[in-house]
Amino acid sequence: MIASIVYIGFIIIGLIYLIRKKSDTEAYFSLKMIGYYILGAFAFNINQIALPLGFIIFLLFFRPKLNVQIKRQAALFGLIVFIVVQWIMPISGYLWESRTINIEQELGSVYTIDFQEENALITKELKLEDSSVKLENFKMNYTQSGKIKDLSWVILGADGEKFNYYQIQYVIDKKKYEISKSPHEPGSQYEFLVDAKYFFENMDLLDIQDITNAKGKFSSYTIHSFGERSHYGFAENEPYVILNGEIKKLDPKQLPVEGYYISTYALKKMSEETDEQGNITQEGWEGTATTDYLFDVTAVEEEEY
Repeated sequence: MIASIVYIGFIIIGLIYLIRKKSDTEAYFSLKMIGYYILGAFAFNINQIALPLGFIIFLLFFRPKLNVQIKRQAALFGLIVFIVVQWIMPISGYLWESRTINIEQELGSVYTIDFQEENALITKELKLEDSSVKLENFKMNYTQSGKIKDLSWVILGADGEKFNYYQIQYVIDKKKYEISKSPHEPGSQYEFLVDAKYFFENMDLLDIQDITNAKGKFSSYTIHSFGERSHYGFAENEPYVILNGEIKKLDPKQLPVEGYYISTYALKKMSEETDEQGNITQEGWEGTATTDYLFDVTAVEEEEY
């Protein structure tokens, strides 16, 4: 509202200033000046790219005989407004919206992190605490001692009538979250994504240290979730169910089911390549000792043929 008032006031003041500079007597001069301004500001859009068609028409076809300089200035004033409104403001708005947001936060061992608190911190900083925030692609890589090697996830949140996509990355050496924001059109999969708050409530029920120790000694471990409600039937992954604050082993006979799930696994080195100096140039890893934890589970009835 304030920006609109300032914008209109700027145009009015600019036109009044130009009108008062007239050097020749001319009928309907004020209306003509407004017309030259509108012509200079007129935009033509091609594939969402605004072109100053009005000013081009002025240069090609208009040859005023009275108050020549003032009329050119009015058209040029319109062009300036066109550049500000059609080019500068959208570009600066895009740069502001897509800027990296930094949240200072020192994380200790993965075994002591309260993920619900981390989620609350981030959604509050992004002013999303009162919105329905969806989560996808949560991934955390860490060592057996609990040291974080990588932590990232994505949330989708509503900002008024728009949806935004937030890529969250924890930068270990800088001890902060770096969050990139971009506009997002939610597709059909949006309704199948898990609520972020609900996801971290279940995440915090996992005893990550016990889960890690049960897998044995490996160089690193991963916890991952696509965050999407899906069909599940992997009996070989030792599935468990999180229900009413408790974790129970899922009987393979109950499969398949539908729900969200969090995968935990160790990373086992399968191959290694070195250069002539003995430096490692490439490593091959494979997930092993996988255990999945399902929540919000419903039974899937098998179709009869």
